[in-house]
Amino acid sequence: MVINNTDALPLKASRPAAGSKVGPSEVSVSVAHLQAIGLAEGDAVALHNGDHTAWAVVRSHDHDETLVRLGRMLWPQLAVRPGEPVTVEAVGERPTADSARITPPYNLTFNLHQRLLERLRDDGTPLYAGNRVLAEIYPGGAGMLVRIDLASPSPSKMGDSTEVELHRADVSVSERLITLADVGGCDQIVRRLRELVELPLLRPAFYRRLGVRPPKGVLLHGPPGTGKTLICKALANELGVTAYRMSATELVGSVQGETEANLRLLFSRALAHAPSLVMIDEFDVIATNRERLASQSDVRAASQLLTLMDGLEEVDGLILMATTNRIQAIDPAFRRPGRFEEEIFVGPPHQEARAEILSIHTREMPLTAEAQDAIATVAGETGGFTGADLMHLARSAGLEAADRLASGRDGFELADSLEGSDLAVEPGDFEAALRTVRPSVLRDVVTRTERIGWDQIVGLGELKARLRELGRRATQTDSARSEAAGGDTATAAAGATGVEQGVLLHGPAGSGKSALVHALAAELGVNFVAIEGSKVYNQWLGESEEAVRALFRRAAEARPSLVLLDHIDALAPVRAGDTGERTDERVVSALLASLDDVLAGGQVFVVGASNRPELIDEAVLRSGRLGMHLEVPNPDTARRAALIAALADTHGLELDADLVAELAEGTAGWSAADIMMLVSEAASRAALEDRAMSFDDLVEALPAITRL
Repeated sequence: MVINNTDALPLKASRPAAGSKVGPSEVSVSVAHLQAIGLAEGDAVALHNGDHTAWAVVRSHDHDETLVRLGRMLWPQLAVRPGEPVTVEAVGERPTADSARITPPYNLTFNLHQRLLERLRDDGTPLYAGNRVLAEIYPGGAGMLVRIDLASPSPSKMGDSTEVELHRADVSVSERLITLADVGGCDQIVRRLRELVELPLLRPAFYRRLGVRPPKGVLLHGPPGTGKTLICKALANELGVTAYRMSATELVGSVQGETEANLRLLFSRALAHAPSLVMIDEFDVIATNRERLASQSDVRAASQLLTLMDGLEEVDGLILMATTNRIQAIDPAFRRPGRFEEEIFVGPPHQEARAEILSIHTREMPLTAEAQDAIATVAGETGGFTGADLMHLARSAGLEAADRLASGRDGFELADSLEGSDLAVEPGDFEAALRTVRPSVLRDVVTRTERIGWDQIVGLGELKARLRELGRRATQTDSARSEAAGGDTATAAAGATGVEQGVLLHGPAGSGKSALVHALAAELGVNFVAIEGSKVYNQWLGESEEAVRALFRRAAEARPSLVLLDHIDALAPVRAGDTGERTDERVVSALLASLDDVLAGGQVFVVGASNRPELIDEAVLRSGRLGMHLEVPNPDTARRAALIAALADTHGLELDADLVAELAEGTAGWSAADIMMLVSEAASRAALEDRAMSFDDLVEALPAITRL
């Protein structure tokens, strides 16, 4: 059948793919379907979804599929869900609007106002009453959200003769409904949630016809800032059902029995307005484990909630979604089929997901072309960052740009007048932000960092190469391992099983074991967590083991990461069964279990350091845990000479080779730390006399270091 311009074409709604060029108020249709209704690039179409109608400019995509890709501004206007039918209809030539009124979110300068009008005119944006348009007037696709008000609700376009009235600024114009277009890097989670939530809410009879009971509860858990609450809000808005969103603390009453009454009232309201979605944030507050010294009020509240969830089996059209970052604190009675059918882990995003999240948070920032290209690089350098961390990173980059622009123009007053290409975020702003923003999962992990580079480790060429290769293979992703294996999945899997173990660095005190690991973390570009045995032990029963588990859990959440077990002989001493003190045995057992879990999960490289390896429990040193043993010896004569020359050069002293060799011979048996102390002592002697360091200062410092 031939379809002409007046016929409508039913398609299924879909979102633009990540990195798509579909504008926020544009619609993308396949080339075949455009030809079927006689449309070309840039024409206007009417979109119908039931009682909702919107107009948009059409763009084409190459795939011949029955999908219409809607820009993110069209979703709330059409109240459409992914996969739902949408009718696309050609509207023909639009008349030029006689007048229009534009309401911006903030006061505009004259130049900004003119550029806004030029953009609306050049893009051919359909203008109709109540339409909110994201005008991309800055570089990098950034812009401002404005509301268009016209005398006629029919679509028109802006022309040179259109009289435009700039209305008083209204902050509420920039307020938006959160949709799944604002959630990045969670495609699999969103797809699973739609299966668990959308069908039971909107098509409950489908389950009944199959003779199965629809699911009634979904629990999202994971570290803070990974997007659990955001996913719940976006899903509720997309489904268009009655949503009850509240924190668990809002349900807790101040008098006896008030909490249970609040829960009963919440569920009764939700049932009365079905289909409805009940979302409880911080669910562990209201569903406390009743076996862990819970108060009587907590026990009653948890029991009441269990009873209410059991009652959902007899009704349709109500689902409970809950979020928590302390899933271990929830009563086990909730975590069974029939109550919470699914427990979905929302963890830190991988590299591709981080790039998508950064694109979302920077889509309205004025980015230079170089900054847009740098997004992928930044995503690769932010391992372990959650969605909230990436949002903070994007904001910090914007603040760095503001400081840079203001400092170059003597204040924010002059910088506020910047427009066009002068007002832009550059790659250097992201680099500056990366130096100050770190993963939130590591904020309460005390790490001792040393500013030492890989090239500053003098000598140890073979050992450094071996460590770097082991660390690179252990922390790389499965996709990177597959690429390194030439796309051979079997070879990549075999390589993965071969690196699932840590390394023990042993050698004399002061030989540079810890410094080597610190430099390796910087060389690999991964997150660094240092665990010292002396800081793990606690006077309270069970706290030491929990400290070990918590540190390894944080390292796993921040993967790719490198874990340094410094002074591991104090953390995992040889277990003696005939002693009355069992704290050491419990800590070692917790360490063994944590090592097995974190190494099996991948992308975590564990390195232990000790100068007394004979005191370490043999279970820690077996193959599969810290099975690779590498010695870091004291420097030989050649390395001592190289160390002395390199350290003296940092203090502005260039020594003759013969003098360096003489010092190296006189420091036989010294460690790398002793050599550093020697040069530091000589520099201090010269500084006290306010002169440059000389070779004589090194010679005079020799007896002082020898006595130490």
